[in-house]
Amino acid sequence: MIATLRALEPHQLPDFVSRLKADVLKRVVEKIPHLESSMAVAELTTALHYVLNTPDDVLVWDVGHQGYIHKAITGRLEQLSTQRKKGGISGFLKREESPFDFFGAGHASTSLSALTGACLADAAAGRERNRVAVIGDGSLTGGQAFEALNHLGSLNTNALVVINDNDGSIDPTVGALHKRGSYKTFVESLGWSYTFVSDGHDVVELVRVLSTMLGAKGLQVLHLKTKRPDLSPPKSYTPGTTFQWWASEAMRPLMEANKDIQVLSPAMFASSGFGPLRDEYPDRFFDTGINEPHTVTTAAAIAAAGGKPWVHVYSTFLQRAIDAVLHDVALQQLPVVFLVDRAGIVGADGPTHHGVFDLGMLMDVPGATVWNPRNGAELQAMLAQAARIQGELNGPLFLRYPKAKTDVEPQEVFASMRWMVEHGSNTLLVSTGALSDFATDGAWDHLHLGQVKPLPEGFSEAVRRYENIIVLEEGSGEGGLFGAVARLAAEEDAVVRLVQRKIGNGFVDHGERDELLREIGLIP
Repeated sequence: MIATLRALEPHQLPDFVSRLKADVLKRVVEKIPHLESSMAVAELTTALHYVLNTPDDVLVWDVGHQGYIHKAITGRLEQLSTQRKKGGISGFLKREESPFDFFGAGHASTSLSALTGACLADAAAGRERNRVAVIGDGSLTGGQAFEALNHLGSLNTNALVVINDNDGSIDPTVGALHKRGSYKTFVESLGWSYTFVSDGHDVVELVRVLSTMLGAKGLQVLHLKTKRPDLSPPKSYTPGTTFQWWASEAMRPLMEANKDIQVLSPAMFASSGFGPLRDEYPDRFFDTGINEPHTVTTAAAIAAAGGKPWVHVYSTFLQRAIDAVLHDVALQQLPVVFLVDRAGIVGADGPTHHGVFDLGMLMDVPGATVWNPRNGAELQAMLAQAARIQGELNGPLFLRYPKAKTDVEPQEVFASMRWMVEHGSNTLLVSTGALSDFATDGAWDHLHLGQVKPLPEGFSEAVRRYENIIVLEEGSGEGGLFGAVARLAAEEDAVVRLVQRKIGNGFVDHGERDELLREIGLIP
């Protein structure tokens, strides 16, 4: 398709874009918000591949939500129907998928750092080529984007940054830069030349502007306005279906009973189930933008000032704030409650979004408390308990729950561990989180740990009773719950055979959540 595109005359491009969008719409039937982002940059994507000599020229996309049109143009149109399905192509940019995907994407605000690296590598190799990065106004709220613009602004190089300004990412864009519309002042203060295009859907004009800017050399920023089409059905918060719904349901009475609770999130409220609550309590739910370290340190300071901060963050994005967790929260023994959403295998979003690394990290945070509910009932009990004990904490509390269906019957009270099966076996299955409800039957005794750090009182006694202990957890790496159990067994000088059942050290590809858990061997 790219050869066909480059053989066209400029006046033929609008018709090409119209047919291309229609072809993509036929093949993509899920993750519609990502599709909307791609449709919004259909003209930009076409213009970029028309004027650039990709893949020899560098084209970097931020996050990858805008990548569907890019994939179609670069030979993956028919594969779009397999996107996000097991064995199909990724929903994001992926280097091994195509030479046109210069740099992988999935997390926000990385594109400009990738652009910087390309400039530095080309300078060292004496290579001349065009280098372009596309970043959304939402991703510009991330501190890494400023760091890259600031660094690149000090280099004698050629680079083009395209700011796709469509007033939002998953949630509407927040922050003074966007609210004031001061992009020109901002980028020029860092040494960049600035050009504005009010209609980012005029493909012929985009070709003209891009050609002019690439010919001018130096450090260039093209700021253009686009509009995403409204292809999504109204947001549905179906009662009683998911961990996210039950978390939101439990938070409402907690907000009423605890007037000093403030909830912060790095641009994740809309997909968390907390959208309605944010509307009800606009002065207590704060979208900080895509900037996880800032969010965590802000919460730490709220706690230092005597407040009760709660942070809602996806597990995969919490990884980006681990230093703030250690340095600003744990070291200062501040009582910050973290709602760690999407913990464990998330499914179709794939390896950039699976929440399988944070548990291993959090188990090593001094003074931290880590809870993993097995279902909606335990999740609600944990939320209520977190509100009750927050003032007594001497460090962070992490409440980790998956993107999965669940229920709440019957209601529960908080318990750090719960026997699921106990009939005198010499083998104990220790599990945590949602996996526990998949493993309640069998010949083994089964103990569910709702609290994995610190290990519950009485757990060491249980360890000494068994000849074999199998540890089942939805996490990756060498530590995690298994590492904690092994350490306890060593400290207790227990004669026991330990077996771990967890995700290995590799990355897990995309697919349906249960499908992937079965393939890994974590559920029957």
